[in-house]
Amino acid sequence: MFIGGVAIAEEKLHRLENLGLKDSKKLTDERRKELGPVIAEHAAETTVKEITASEIDELRAIMSLNAIEIRGFARVIEDLEPDAVIIDLPEPNAETFGKKLQAAVDETVGTIDITAEHEADDTYPIVSGASILAKNAREAHVNELHEKYDRDFASGYPHDTPTIEFLEDYCEKHGHLPPETRTSWSTAQRIKEQHEQASIDSF
Repeated sequence: MFIGGVAIAEEKLHRLENLGLKDSKKLTDERRKELGPVIAEHAAETTVKEITASEIDELRAIMSLNAIEIRGFARVIEDLEPDAVIIDLPEPNAETFGKKLQAAVDETVGTIDITAEHEADDTYPIVSGASILAKNAREAHVNELHEKYDRDFASGYPHDTPTIEFLEDYCEKHGHLPPETRTSWSTAQRIKEQHEQASIDSF
């Protein structure tokens, strides 16, 4: 999981608005990669935080995925130390989310103005910029894994057929999933259980 942050003075927000930014999912790979350096050039500061698959698996034993995301948001905020933040709301209630995020940064940053809205990455150019940087970092990471395993397994998301086939083949060959796998995924659990059952049956 990659979470991006962009900091810029309020009077300079128009610089990002003039770039025609939008939700990273609505941009071509080429356009998104072109925009990354431009966003960094106009921003006062940017950051991207990775929460690894093993971190997520470990934390899922004690908290929800939304709570893990809030920890990630807090790390970004602690890096940038803004007076105000705008965030793409990951859960239904903005007020409840704002209180949880504020509590997560109280000791390090103090009170901040939090705006959390659904589809903020399509409404606010600064959130779009953060989304683009995070997406670029994720895609670069996936491409490194393609090279590491000498296989193009597409997106790396658990619903993607090439990803599922890669995990199944790897598990069959090595007896376990790749170390970069988020094993708390239901897809990963199913593949692991199928392999274990097949091993028992063959015995």
